Amino acid sequence: MTVVAMTRERGSLGTTIGMDVAKRLGYEFVQQDITRLAAQEFEVSEEDLIRAVEERPGFFERLGHAARKQFIFLAAEVFDFAARGGVVIMGRFSTLLLRPVSHVLTVRVCAPLAVRLRRVMERHATGRERALRIIKAYDDGVRAQRAEFRPTDASRQHLADLHLAARVKAVLKARPETTRLDVDVRTEAGRVTLLGTVPAAREREAAERVSRTVAGVRDLHNQLIATTMPAR
Repeated sequence: MTVVAMTRERGSLGTTIGMDVAKRLGYEFVQQDITRLAAQEFEVSEEDLIRAVEERPGFFERLGHAARKQFIFLAAEVFDFAARGGVVIMGRFSTLLLRPVSHVLTVRVCAPLAVRLRRVMERHATGRERALRIIKAYDDGVRAQRAEFRPTDASRQHLADLHLAARVKAVLKARPETTRLDVDVRTEAGRVTLLGTVPAAREREAAERVSRTVAGVRDLHNQLIATTMPAR
């Protein structure tokens, strides 16, 4: 079934439109469920996950590792919902993650600035200048997120492969013994390849052990390179 991934400008009524589209198509509408389920599954703060998709520019640069970890957790849930099909996903990096997938329709809901201003002023009971600042902060945040987290090589992978790779990365980040590792995960029809460098052989072994616990991993090739050789 088709998947619709949507994003919106502040004050465009994009969420309302997304909910109406889902109702007319008989699809599930998903937005808050993504952060809620990611928080439960990976035992992290839902508030921090929400900040990861809504915070002002500079958030990602300040938090670095933590923000990227949150992005990976959110990506895993986005791919979970997309793999089921028949869903409208609002925000949560969904358009960024799913754009390369052929059966996903990506939509950005826009509105003229004057219309957005009026709606934001009404919603926040504020004046024009503060409404402009709210809109600008939101738009700048979206641009910062897209620049920080643009996936690489995604156009050459199928949804199932993207989904599995996201799950493996998320589990690696969730486990204390592998949370500090930045592992490149390649997948093809259930075959997983781990690439990159790790500090020592024990981290290499831990990454393989943890990755093998992920549902859907049929075979695993560990090509991680330990930068510190074991003592003889």
